[in-house]
Amino acid sequence: MACDGVGPSFTCLNILRGAVRAGYDVELFVNRRRLMWLDIPTRTAFPGPLSWLPYKFIEAKATRISEKTFMAAVQPGDIAYLWPAVSLEMHKALHERRVPVVLEGINTRMASAKKILDEAYHAAGLLPSHGITEERIAEEEEKYKYSSAIFAPNRNVELALEDAPENLKILPASYGVNTKIPVPDRSYDDKEGLTFMFCGYACVRKGVHLLLDAWRHMPPPHKLQLVGNVEPALAEKYKDVLESGRVELVGFVKDVHQWFKKADVFIFPSLEEGGPQVTYEAALHGLPIIASPMGAGRLSELPDTMIVVEPRDSDALFEAMQQMLWTSTRARFGQNAKKEARYFDWDSVGARRAAALFEQF
Repeated sequence: MACDGVGPSFTCLNILRGAVRAGYDVELFVNRRRLMWLDIPTRTAFPGPLSWLPYKFIEAKATRISEKTFMAAVQPGDIAYLWPAVSLEMHKALHERRVPVVLEGINTRMASAKKILDEAYHAAGLLPSHGITEERIAEEEEKYKYSSAIFAPNRNVELALEDAPENLKILPASYGVNTKIPVPDRSYDDKEGLTFMFCGYACVRKGVHLLLDAWRHMPPPHKLQLVGNVEPALAEKYKDVLESGRVELVGFVKDVHQWFKKADVFIFPSLEEGGPQVTYEAALHGLPIIASPMGAGRLSELPDTMIVVEPRDSDALFEAMQQMLWTSTRARFGQNAKKEARYFDWDSVGARRAAALFEQF
């Protein structure tokens, strides 16, 4: 993959930094990187000025170079930590060399995810646009056969892997948040109108259609704030709600923290998720959280940190939002979430993952 400090590379870099700071020996192999400085030993297939070429023109060649360099570098005793874009051929080659292969479950198992999303689009009366094909599912299932373990950053990722090949050890894990950034104390004062914030791509996968259905019943002056672009099919289907004056369309932003600071409640009704990093970010800001079982992440395993609700149950979702109108409820969940967010600091997350690998292998 490209290493530009956003998306999956943002997650990967934070995990590896935690491992490095804990004293583990780590080396990162990437197709290209546009970050001027990295505190992780890195080998880049297309370095320097070549990294600024359009990625679509260099991806295939950079991938071949990166995988060839990786295979030449792997030594006995190493652990190969592979992210989803790595080729099936490389999984097979490492397996033949008896190198332990560890995968990253950045999303739910595709076979499970396709079923969830197909059903969701059908229920919403929309054509599926998730992009999961039978060919992609077959390749992922084949990769499992040549791998030793997989990190599951969510309890639901674990459940989806329960009938995976016996050779694939499931390693419970999480994603995290940078707890070192300054976050002001939050006030949970009474307000006439609250801002309920969603953050991410507002799509069927994230359950935003279910949120909009429930929001029809929320009285003014409460406001729903969507921080992120809206899936075109939902923008058309829910045009009346989105243009009602009770929904604020913020669009894509680079700095989400300023929006967390302004919100009163965070709501994340995702139907399919790997590790919901926005949930940990909301907790860091002391926001009371309403989340689906998928969107709750590992934070929900700690007591009194959020309200977990089945988003397909519109009445239950509406009731959860009604509960958050009480100042005492928001204060309890928000303060507890902020306190527990410290456990999910990226350095701790990376150190725990590295320790889990060394215990396993």
